Amino acid sequence: MLVVGGYEHGTVMLKVEKKTDGSYGVTELFKHNEFGDHTKPPIIHNGYFYAQFTTNSRRDGLACMSMDGRVIWKTTRNPLFDKGSMILAEGLIIATDGRKSLYLIEPDPSGFKPLATAEVLGEGGISGNDQLATRVGGTTQNWAPIALAGGKLLIRDQSRLICVRVAK
Repeated sequence: MLVVGGYEHGTVMLKVEKKTDGSYGVTELFKHNEFGDHTKPPIIHNGYFYAQFTTNSRRDGLACMSMDGRVIWKTTRNPLFDKGSMILAEGLIIATDGRKSLYLIEPDPSGFKPLATAEVLGEGGISGNDQLATRVGGTTQNWAPIALAGGKLLIRDQSRLICVRVAK
């Protein structure tokens, strides 16, 4: 079981086993603060985890981690994935960067592989002069989960809900 958190809580991998007497035991396999996700659970694909590990004080961006806890790569600020959302659909990651852009990404442990990107989201509902806006990521924020059904991708930013038609 992989447990991740934001606010510098990082990640822990736990092994839960049923004992011969019927009780359960838990073993911590690894724990560190080099991988996590601020607002959503990571995606697992072909034995690797992918998560957006940008918090209020870290800017690690999209990151890839192996099953043994080794962080393979991070985008950091190039591009910066800032608390956005992502899903896995037909072997590809569809992700928002937490601001204006939507990405289609090939999940690959050898490195960040963007296939397409488009600016589909607008400015958020928080004023750029507001100190809160600075603390929580700026004026363009979209932390809400995204959903895909029937070829339609639903994305919500701070001021609206949009539907993007997704075609094969």
